[in-house]
Amino acid sequence: MLVVELPVPPFPLLATVGYTLWQKGIVHAQRLFDVYDLIICTKGTLYMEENDIQYVLKQGMMLLLEPRKIHSGFHPTESETEVYWIHFQYPSSDNLLLKERSASPQHLLQVTNQDIVSPPAIIEIPKFAAIDVRTVVPLLEEMIKLHSLLTLSRSFELQILFSQLLIHIQNGMRQNSPNARTYEIGEKVAAYLADHLEYPFDSKRIEHDLNYHFDYLARCLKEYSGMSPVQYRHHLQIDRAKRLLTHTKLPLARVGEQCGFQDINYFSRLLKRHTSFTPGEYRKKYQLFHT
Repeated sequence: MLVVELPVPPFPLLATVGYTLWQKGIVHAQRLFDVYDLIICTKGTLYMEENDIQYVLKQGMMLLLEPRKIHSGFHPTESETEVYWIHFQYPSSDNLLLKERSASPQHLLQVTNQDIVSPPAIIEIPKFAAIDVRTVVPLLEEMIKLHSLLTLSRSFELQILFSQLLIHIQNGMRQNSPNARTYEIGEKVAAYLADHLEYPFDSKRIEHDLNYHFDYLARCLKEYSGMSPVQYRHHLQIDRAKRLLTHTKLPLARVGEQCGFQDINYFSRLLKRHTSFTPGEYRKKYQLFHT
């Protein structure tokens, strides 16, 4: 699937949102914008063309028209057609190109509770795809209502709703992908490991509780996170340890136990491998209070 990938920040900003119910025989006018034009068809069929490429936008589909590309209708509507649209800006659109959506896992970002710079992010918006209108129409209606009563403070609220819409679209793309089942199971494995962090790692218990062969669960988690179950568990353990060392006065051995380490020496070696500090050194450097 072709997508426009928007690195954020900067964030895409909504300019306007609207709704039209077209009668039979209407042809979309020719236009050229400096903004993205997101069109969602919820009834009938809209026939759109962008730079000589034709799209038949049926009920339950969306099309993303790009800045500085000529778009127009190429065929009249054949029945009553219902369309929502959103115009939005993205400050760095000059260098953005359509790309094939990657099926590779999105590796976990290396973040800490001491960061002072926001982590990078990506929004993927499909060029032309099916969309769950039952999910997005209530959100679109709320956006239109808010847009008609806009004030400075409510304008920010409208931007938040727009962000929620983009998340719905992105999640729908993932749910409809060939790897949807793999990612769903990968999420379950990740949640299971987080919920059982204080217990010893037991592949047989994981297999029994999640009702899949462990090798399959491991492959799903690898697709989801880029990590094996043991690597993902270590990631969770180190993350929890850093939070406990920073925010509590628990003895180091107790911190290790709450993170699933029965051996304090192993806990110390693993933390040092990941942070270059022993537990005591990490606490001394990052603890948020002094006694």
